[in-house]
Amino acid sequence: MFNNYVKIALRNLWKHKLFSFINIFGLATGMTVCLLALIQVKDALEYDTFHPHADRTYRIITDVTTPQGDVTAVATSPLPLAEALQKNYGFVEKTARVYYNLSGEITAAQKVLPADGAFADPDFYTLFGFRLLLGRPAIEPRTVVLSQQTAERFFGKANPVGRTLSMKDRGSFTITGVLATDKLKSHLHFDLLASMASVPLLEQSHQLEPHLTDWKSHWTTSTYTYVLLREGTARQSFKKALAAISAQGVQAMGPKADQSYTLRSQVLSGISPAREELRNSTWEPTLGGLLAVGGLALVILLLAGFNYVNLTLARSLSRAREVGVRKVAGALRAQIVGQFMAESVLLSMLALGFAYVFLTAMELLPSILRSTQTVQRDGTLWLFFLGFALLTGFVAGLVPARVLSNYQPVQVLRGQLGPKLFRGMGLRKGLMVAQFVVSLVFMVFVAVMYQQFRYMATASYGFDRENSLSISIASKDYRRLAHSVSQLPGVQRVAATSSPLGFHSGFTRLSPDRNRNYIPSNMYSVDRNFVDNMGLTFLAGQNLPRSVSDSAGYFVLLNEKAVTALKFKNAQSAVGQLLWLDDSTEVQIAGVLQDFNYQNLSQPLRPLMLRYQPDEFHYLNVKVEPSARVGVIPALEQAWKQLNPHEPFTWQWVDDELYNHHLHLDDLSVSGLLVFMALSIACLGLLGMVTYSTTTRIKEVGIRKIMGANVAQIVTLLSRDFVRLLLLAGAIALPLGYAAGRLFLHEFAHHIDISVGLLGSCLGVMLLVGSLTIGWRTYRAALTDPVKNLRTE
Repeated sequence: MFNNYVKIALRNLWKHKLFSFINIFGLATGMTVCLLALIQVKDALEYDTFHPHADRTYRIITDVTTPQGDVTAVATSPLPLAEALQKNYGFVEKTARVYYNLSGEITAAQKVLPADGAFADPDFYTLFGFRLLLGRPAIEPRTVVLSQQTAERFFGKANPVGRTLSMKDRGSFTITGVLATDKLKSHLHFDLLASMASVPLLEQSHQLEPHLTDWKSHWTTSTYTYVLLREGTARQSFKKALAAISAQGVQAMGPKADQSYTLRSQVLSGISPAREELRNSTWEPTLGGLLAVGGLALVILLLAGFNYVNLTLARSLSRAREVGVRKVAGALRAQIVGQFMAESVLLSMLALGFAYVFLTAMELLPSILRSTQTVQRDGTLWLFFLGFALLTGFVAGLVPARVLSNYQPVQVLRGQLGPKLFRGMGLRKGLMVAQFVVSLVFMVFVAVMYQQFRYMATASYGFDRENSLSISIASKDYRRLAHSVSQLPGVQRVAATSSPLGFHSGFTRLSPDRNRNYIPSNMYSVDRNFVDNMGLTFLAGQNLPRSVSDSAGYFVLLNEKAVTALKFKNAQSAVGQLLWLDDSTEVQIAGVLQDFNYQNLSQPLRPLMLRYQPDEFHYLNVKVEPSARVGVIPALEQAWKQLNPHEPFTWQWVDDELYNHHLHLDDLSVSGLLVFMALSIACLGLLGMVTYSTTTRIKEVGIRKIMGANVAQIVTLLSRDFVRLLLLAGAIALPLGYAAGRLFLHEFAHHIDISVGLLGSCLGVMLLVGSLTIGWRTYRAALTDPVKNLRTE
């Protein structure tokens, strides 16, 4: 019997080629997105499964509470925490810290390449399951282990153990081993791991800030603490210990701790996927992201399922006699249901094959998919795929099978069948409207995303971004390089800064009355020329002094927000006032700047301080004559090579950097692909319905043409009902798309307004594509010869 079901299904698919193509292509498109979601979910569940004691290893995270009661969860914790836990609590078996403060340009084997690294405790190599391929762990001072990929980047196939590498501001390290990390999925990413024993030496030589015993630092920056509890330890005991040690840490910070800090634990096996949003999070996928991708995939697959249901029910009258004859011949309803379900499952399996082809083709689009290469060799994933395809076929075929198998043979064979289900705004029309509603909502949302990202990339930030060049430098040699660059033709001014504007800044706290009433403030380390290069406007006071001595750091510049937060009467009254920083440093306000957006436009404008701190300079900002924009780069590179022959010349135009950083082309390409898929599926379904409708009315068309109707009248007659459905879909989708766009824009402090023009453009695109689909098919039907259509009558 099953063989008969398959044969009949294949014959029906071949007989109705257009409908079969629409169903298979639509299901394959939807399945492709669902398979991508399955791959991501499987990857997320495989994170950190290779560690030996993941069920009793915990990461310590911090809850930071402001005086206003706002709580921020942070994945990091203080550096002294691990030692305090190990020393004072017997149920703590081992601790390990990962201190991310070892990133930059690495020099080894006559190569200079960027790398991201961290310092790690000796117990890191026993808590975590990273396997040593060569050598031994990095335990002694100034030793380091490399990841397998990093070792190959620098040394190829040669054994790197015993060789040395060096890093700006960190000195030289001896390589003791190589870790296997290439096939492991972990929330921790690193190119190299140095010994934690190196940190005291680097702090003593001022190559690192002194944080090793400082409870105040690294509550919210770059230290991750992991604890292995002894077997049988109650989680409640550990919770009480963390509460006690949180209080001790806050007390050690002194009276300037204007925020409260509490510690809690997160089991290692539960880090991925992330159930909550953490500041300073690591590289684990988030549950919200997986749900979003899965939801979009299911919506697109649902659209394809609508096509199948629609087209199958539309052809129900032509298959009604088949059902009637089978029932008269003795077929049970279950057998008829089985036949239609077999057709649906077979179509779903064919769609799976095409979906795999699409999935393989997406390997050429690394920005969209980076995991398809694992599909071919992952048997478990293929079982998921097959099961998913069977489930899809079953669900898609359930409604048509139940409806078609319910026909009464007497009514069918007498020609009395006229199901009320399809009259007026029946199921078929409702499903078609739903398809275009979803497509238009997607389109509006992506259009809003694009407009917002473009606004962030091109908006006026309040500083001069034109003809400014950022050059990455080492702070110790910036003066020589700045002097050399300033002599080049076409260079107007050279300034130094800790970071380019428009991205991220440093952080400090300010007080007008020493040790009390501290306010949080962002901070940049800059020299005098930076203000002129960026075209910043003074409201009161004057620029930083020209002196290059450390005494120049006594003077600072503030923005308007800082003046207001410090409760000065106005900008003029703030000039000359003394301030105290959170490290008890005394400074004086030299001038007040007009507010400008110095960070991402998603952030609200906050207090800002500019201060001369040459040890923090990491970039030169070069102001270039507009006419010299092209020719100045070779000259800059030559000047760089004379002073830094072994280091790469890294530069970026400020306006280009802002544009590329904020436009998010990868996200837009993925979103655009989803819109294209949804609209394609909806238009294919519309094409199928129009084709079937014109086919069933072909004799009516012939009679009307003989009676004198022209092509335009025939096209209008056949298409007006479908155009009404498109307009109805637009009326439903535009408010929903507007609401979705507003929800997205709510995440940005500075955002666009959703204009009528944007909504109208999206509606116009949908109507244009839908009308072309309708018009092409109805125009062909209107051109048919009426004699051929009526000669059988």
